[in-house]
Amino acid sequence: MKKIIVLIFVFFSVFIFSQETHFIDIEESKCLDKKEISNAQMLECSIKAGQSWDKELNKYYNLLASKLPKDAFEILKTSQKEWIIYRDKEFKFISKLYYEVKEGTMWYIIAENKKKEIVKSRTLELQMFLEDLEY
Repeated sequence: MKKIIVLIFVFFSVFIFSQETHFIDIEESKCLDKKEISNAQMLECSIKAGQSWDKELNKYYNLLASKLPKDAFEILKTSQKEWIIYRDKEFKFISKLYYEVKEGTMWYIIAENKKKEIVKSRTLELQMFLEDLEY
């Protein structure tokens, strides 16, 4: 019974803490929260957020590099190289679909949001690895 209670507590703790809003998302929301905003301005907000997530990704990667044992870091390094190949291929497809196949500037915003989410997801993954390492 104790184990079940502990598991329930852990599950809800993870769920509650994962609901925190990241400062990059807050900044992007502020950028988008203008009364009258053009598609070009929305696109700029999304691109800026994507760049911020990329910087954050590099921060966590470098923190892991400094804290992991050498053999574990080498595995992460290989994984990150493979992830970059995946990211670049996804970005290429997203750009082709939303910048060339679809018509209209609103699709550019969707494309940049999709790219941002790919980087954000990996960043949060690296952040979680670091938190697990420090726990």
